[in-house]
Amino acid sequence: MMETTATITERVGETEAPAKDAAGKPKSVPTMSHDQYQRHVEKWLDHYKDDDAFQRTLDRHFKEASIITELDLDRAIPILKPLYCPTGQGQPRDAVCMLRSLLLMTLLKESSITKWVERTREKPLLAILAGFDPEDVPGIGTYYDFINKIIDGPYRKKLDGEIRRSEYNARRHERHLKKEREDKKALREAGRTASQKLADKLLAEADQPRKDDFRKILEDLLVLIGIIPTIEAGLIDDLQNLVVTGDGSILRSGASPNGKPTCTCRKDGLPDCEHPKSYTSPTAQWCFDAAHGVFKFGDRYYHLVITQNNHDFPVHTLMPGGNISDHTLSLESFDRFLKVIKEHGLDIQIDIFCGDGHHDTNAHYHYFQEKGVVPVIPLQEKSKATYPHLSADGLPRLDEDGVPLCPGGCRMRHHQYNKKRKTHVYACPAKRPRRKHGKYGYSFNEDLCPLKQNCEPDSSLGPFAYIRSAENPRLFPPVPRDSQRYQDIMNLRSGSERVNAVIDAYNIEGASRNADRGLVRIFFANIVQHAVIRYNEASKSDNDSGNPLLKRCSRRSAVFSPAPQ
Repeated sequence: MMETTATITERVGETEAPAKDAAGKPKSVPTMSHDQYQRHVEKWLDHYKDDDAFQRTLDRHFKEASIITELDLDRAIPILKPLYCPTGQGQPRDAVCMLRSLLLMTLLKESSITKWVERTREKPLLAILAGFDPEDVPGIGTYYDFINKIIDGPYRKKLDGEIRRSEYNARRHERHLKKEREDKKALREAGRTASQKLADKLLAEADQPRKDDFRKILEDLLVLIGIIPTIEAGLIDDLQNLVVTGDGSILRSGASPNGKPTCTCRKDGLPDCEHPKSYTSPTAQWCFDAAHGVFKFGDRYYHLVITQNNHDFPVHTLMPGGNISDHTLSLESFDRFLKVIKEHGLDIQIDIFCGDGHHDTNAHYHYFQEKGVVPVIPLQEKSKATYPHLSADGLPRLDEDGVPLCPGGCRMRHHQYNKKRKTHVYACPAKRPRRKHGKYGYSFNEDLCPLKQNCEPDSSLGPFAYIRSAENPRLFPPVPRDSQRYQDIMNLRSGSERVNAVIDAYNIEGASRNADRGLVRIFFANIVQHAVIRYNEASKSDNDSGNPLLKRCSRRSAVFSPAPQ
């Protein structure tokens, strides 16, 4: 005889209920371990094994169910517990189950928390996979409270008159968008950009730990349940010569871009007044999304990606809010990721950073040089007009990408790079070294020479041009822009664009009215992306893919092949 819901609830609860005091209240916040979660899922699946509607839902979401049940969140417990009152005041929901539920929501591409609550109440399977009793799932407010706990950081008693970060975000904000843009331009000092000041600041604070705030919580969650399991699975295996690519994008805000008037000017016939308006977002701005060629009202975010073994792994995301340039976002994101690596004791060495022309500043080259990282960055289009065919006493003429030109105006051939002296050596484009009859010499190809003559017949490869990278690393980077290695590294940048596409696919655009909640949703998408890649890779060696627990408890018997990412 099939057990009743009350009976199965009582039996499952025996393994997951936290200790209680004399009044029956929990002594601490409940956190379900992975072993307890596996037993929870197994017992509930056994309970519904003869339910046709339940089995059809399991068939439809078998891949997602396999991914979420294999995702071990035990490492997240030390991160989640400090967010709650240590005595369990208020009888909170299980913190691990709340996190798992939001990850499952992301995995199923559900953008609305309201609709997600409806789905978990209508489909018992979804509640079970999250770790809840199907007849006792959290409400809408509980999910927002959990996200707010992340945003507000570790628990502490609220001070009199204190406005917490989540409370500030929830308010309406009087803003003047045009004036904000003008003030941002006015802050730029002549001859000293914001990126230069930031680079100096980051280098001076290199030994300071990350502030214990919500960004640290999100970064730690991504490392513990995303990056480390991926490394353990062998999917990121070249840890000592990492190439990290960076790119920025726009997350459209769920807040209205119009705002509400704070004056009566429009009623008085003055629609173009200069008074501020009231907005539900404290930071969103009109930003140009270059990837789609449109303007979006939202916040610019920046992420770092590692591409290995034909997979793209997001390793860090930064979104302080507003339309902040990649010039500054990239430096701060990279610096924080270095601190994440150090504080978690990861045996990782970043060898190369690759970015687009928005990273082409002296500040970036100075910062990366101090960090021992090789920058691979193209010249900005507006910078190319500054450099073509330069000529000065004792200096060679240069092409638009910094390659020296020979006396005849032909691009010289890159011969070698002296790491010790940080000097590029360029040689005659018409000469090549050769070996004949056991002796080394050179050959001169007149067709490759615009002057049709050997300028330096006494030199095997000359004329030479010696370019010191340290004197102008923007123009003469360690990896020459005309080399095949440069092109191979630049090809990895498409991984950042693919990660942007994955984030878009999870339907989190427009799901949040402030940048903090939007950043939480992006980090959940990053964690899910790691889990999906691990599942897809594991499925390649297992034709009968899927969680053994689910296959044992379900009636599905077909061969499950992994769906594309």
